[in-house]
Amino acid sequence: MIISCFPGNETQLRTIVERLKQEGLTNQYNEQAHGEAILLSVHTRTLEEREKVTGILEDAGIWEIRHIDESAA
Repeated sequence: MIISCFPGNETQLRTIVERLKQEGLTNQYNEQAHGEAILLSVHTRTLEEREKVTGILEDAGIWEIRHIDESAA
């Protein structure tokens, strides 16, 4: 499953990225520019990772979180 969001600013993005690294998810996220916004996507493999990523995003103040089931495509 892919969990994605648009952080509101650079500080929020860096805070999320640092937490992802602390949780061992370094190679599972990417950042992509969309105009002046940055789309942050995290590939998760387990329910535990999904819960961890969702918690990190919510702790950073992100409430518009999109979950994409890769197997549904």
